[in-house]
Amino acid sequence: MNNITLPRLQLLAALVDAMLLQYFCRETGLNIRETTLWTDATVVLCWIRSNPSRWKTFICNRVTEIQTYTTPTHWRYCSGEDNPADHVSRGVNADQLKRMGTWWEGPARLSNGVEFWLRDAGTTEQSPSEEKKTPRPVLHIQTPAFLLDPSRYSSYWSLLRVTAWIFRFIQNIRRAHQSSGKLIASELTKARLHWIKSVQTEYFSAELDVLQKNVALPRE
Repeated sequence: MNNITLPRLQLLAALVDAMLLQYFCRETGLNIRETTLWTDATVVLCWIRSNPSRWKTFICNRVTEIQTYTTPTHWRYCSGEDNPADHVSRGVNADQLKRMGTWWEGPARLSNGVEFWLRDAGTTEQSPSEEKKTPRPVLHIQTPAFLLDPSRYSSYWSLLRVTAWIFRFIQNIRRAHQSSGKLIASELTKARLHWIKSVQTEYFSAELDVLQKNVALPRE
């Protein structure tokens, strides 16, 4: 496991905690619903209290296992100052440790009842780097793009001739052999078919889609 981050190590510690609690309750008959688990890692609380599918594979698998043994409501936040484990991890020697009441008895507020426990609402920390990236849906709408605006022409034949001239221009810049002279019948026919298809695409798009899929047209 290369370059594992501190929050991931803290999550592994939470998993060990949950497994030990499950084993202890099974062997002693203690009701696991009456237990409380503590962590001083707010990001771990965020992971445990969220849907596992929200996170990347490493986090997802371990949060799923933690939620198998416990429920998110079992977990509460413990500040670093009140965390007895921090004494050892920060290099406190044995002589100092035996005089520390927090190490032997836990934080004083725990013995005063649940109402004195630190309220941890809003202490969870987000972890964008571990959040699974989900593809965003893209809505693609295709609308017919007319070559010209038909309403700007006074007659049908004027529209066809202008369209045919444009098609000839496009053809001439794409091919080595260029057309010249007056318009011919095939060019006018091509222009006419262009506008017929444009109107069909605009007003009969559903029927065209059905035909392209080789499906029978609806009767109504």
